[in-house]
Amino acid sequence: MAQNKRQCLQLHLEENCIVNVDAERMKEVVENLIGNAIKYSPHEKTIWITVARIGRDKVRFSVRDEGQGLTEEDMKKLFGKFQRLSARPTGGESSTGLGLSIVKKLVELHGGKIWAESEGKDKGATFTVELAAEL
Repeated sequence: MAQNKRQCLQLHLEENCIVNVDAERMKEVVENLIGNAIKYSPHEKTIWITVARIGRDKVRFSVRDEGQGLTEEDMKKLFGKFQRLSARPTGGESSTGLGLSIVKKLVELHGGKIWAESEGKDKGATFTVELAAEL
C-alpha cells in the first residue's frame, strides 16, 4: 500500500526491546497501526515507525504520520467500536471503524496501554503502544 502511494517508511529499532506477547495478536496491532498511517496519509509522505526501550521496564512502539491528524472530537471517540473519524482514506481504501477498538483491547489484554497524539487537523498523528519489557 505504501509503495502504491509513494510513501516512505522510516524504521528505527533500538536493541534489547523484547516483550513477552502473543506474537499473532501483536502482529495484528502492528499491522493495524502501520496500515492506518498508510491509509490516512496522503501520497508521497513519510511514516516513522519506532521501537524503543523506555527505562528498564518498558518498550514503546510508535507510528507517526504526516496525515490528516485528529480533531478534539476524534480524540474523544478514537478507540470506540464502529467509530468514524474526520479523516478519510486517501487512496480509496475501505474502513470498518473497528480496527482501533480491537487494537486497544489486544494491547490491554497484554497489560499494556495505547494512546494517540495529534496537534490537530492536517498535522499528522502518533499512535503509541507501551508494553512491559522482558527484564
